[in-house]
Parts: sequence; C-alpha cells; structure tokens
Amino acid sequence: MIGILLANVKFRRSIYAVKDIKKGEKLTKDNIQIIRPGFGLSPKYYEQVLSKIASCDIAYGVSLKWTDVV
Repeated sequence: MIGILLANVKFRRSIYAVKDIKKGEKLTKDNIQIIRPGFGLSPKYYEQVLSKIASCDIAYGVSLKWTDVV
C-alpha cells in the first residue's frame, strides 16, 4: 500500500523553484511554478507563498518546503 502511495506522488504537482533564489529574495511568479512531481508544497499554497521571502538559498529545480519561506 505504501509503495502505491509513493508511486502516485510523481504524478501530483507541487511548487518548485524555476530559477535560483537567494536568501532574502521575494518569491514571485517568475521564480516559482507548479510542476510535477509532488514532493514539495501543495499547489493550494501557491498564492500564500507568492511574495513571501526566501529564508535560505533555493536552487533551481528544488521543491519548496515551509522551512524555505518566511
């Protein structure tokens, strides 16, 4: 059962950095997007995350987590 749930995560979407984001930089529609797989924050938090500040450097292609934003 757990294997099936983990396999389905790759088909879900989550919020990812689509550009390198420096600590203290604002998160915008230009540097984050909702894409697959679903290993990060759920798309339902996209509007909440916009205009938040990065609490650390976030590399291109990394999924966002709540610890990444202030």
